[in-house]
Amino acid sequence: MRMRKARDLVGLPVVDLEQGEHVGEVRDVLFTPEGTFHSFLLERGGLLSTARILSRSSLHAVGEDAITTPDRASIEEYRDEVGLIRSLIEGDIHFIGKDVLTQSGTLLGSVEDVYMDEEMHTIVGYEISEGFLMDLRQGRKVLPAHPEIMMGTHTLIVPDDTELTEAL
Repeated sequence: MRMRKARDLVGLPVVDLEQGEHVGEVRDVLFTPEGTFHSFLLERGGLLSTARILSRSSLHAVGEDAITTPDRASIEEYRDEVGLIRSLIEGDIHFIGKDVLTQSGTLLGSVEDVYMDEEMHTIVGYEISEGFLMDLRQGRKVLPAHPEIMMGTHTLIVPDDTELTEAL
């Protein structure tokens, strides 16, 4: 399994393979409530322009230096009518900065990044910071993804027996 940090995708250019043109830049990574990659939110074209996305089904490839799409028509207007989309950085429901708390109230740290399986496009873990000094001394930890994680407005709630592992 090849993994990638979702934050590494933010800022990558999106290139249309039909014309060879730069059609946007990734501003955020969007996920379904089940933790599956949904789409890339692209930078807005101007002040009055609507948000645009490149959905998973419209991707050609996610490379080291760019994301490619078959053509410009693959870029869609962003709509989240149901309010169920989770984002990496922005939005009402996002991962970065959320506290990770056990069911009995022990703070494990805060989410700094999300690890994705590049082939299956699913969340496989969360990079956790236990604070600046602990990060310097011991490095960041990983919370493996599992179905018992509950995502609240400000926290991820995990079972009491949850253990963080060494960073990947």
